[in-house]
Amino acid sequence: MGVGLVGGIILTPELTTDSCYVLYVQLIIAISVLFKRSLLVAGFGILFLYADAVYSYGIFHMLDYVSFVGLAIYLILSTLKLTRLEDYRLPILYLGLIFSFLWSAIEKIAYPQWFYSFLDKYEFLTLGFSNDFFIASAAFVEFTLFFLLLITSNGVILLAFLINLLIISGNIYFGKIDAIGHFPANFILIIMLIRGPLAVQGYFFDHSCKSYTKAFNNALVYVISLAVLFVTYYSLHWLLY
Repeated sequence: MGVGLVGGIILTPELTTDSCYVLYVQLIIAISVLFKRSLLVAGFGILFLYADAVYSYGIFHMLDYVSFVGLAIYLILSTLKLTRLEDYRLPILYLGLIFSFLWSAIEKIAYPQWFYSFLDKYEFLTLGFSNDFFIASAAFVEFTLFFLLLITSNGVILLAFLINLLIISGNIYFGKIDAIGHFPANFILIIMLIRGPLAVQGYFFDHSCKSYTKAFNNALVYVISLAVLFVTYYSLHWLLY
């Protein structure tokens, strides 16, 4: 895995460790993903690293990285020949990634000060706006893009391509470390691009309904989703801290 090339990283560059065994686990995962029969090992390896990160950073912080859990379960179910569970592989993979970015968007609104140092380093990103306004705007765009990725039917292919292109363009500018951190997201978006929408996503664009009814339903789901995640974020933070 790419994180092994840098060293001292659990799953992403933000999650650092001094444990030497992490590198060996990453090596086992990297070898295991090369063969279909050993994807089970890779999946459990990722879950092990995720648990290690939870132990070091806490479950609240690691909710930013639920996409790794989704990826691990996808790999495990890809190995197990359980017909009843095969249909759940892609929904779990999709939802893991989408939840991570939706949660990250809420985090930007809750703790904008965490991103001040980054914007001070790359001041051109704000386009002259204040840091608070830019962060709030970025959070809104991020939440909306990944919400659309959740509900869009056939358009998920184009949307996955555009989001992937956006992430890759950032990787080119910010360098290898940023590319390593975003690689799992790039990988999942490529799967979305190839496999297309899930059956449940067709509900949000049901052609048997009138256009204004669909628009109202989708807007209502958007507002409810935003409200639920806000309440969940602050409630969980209050309970844990």
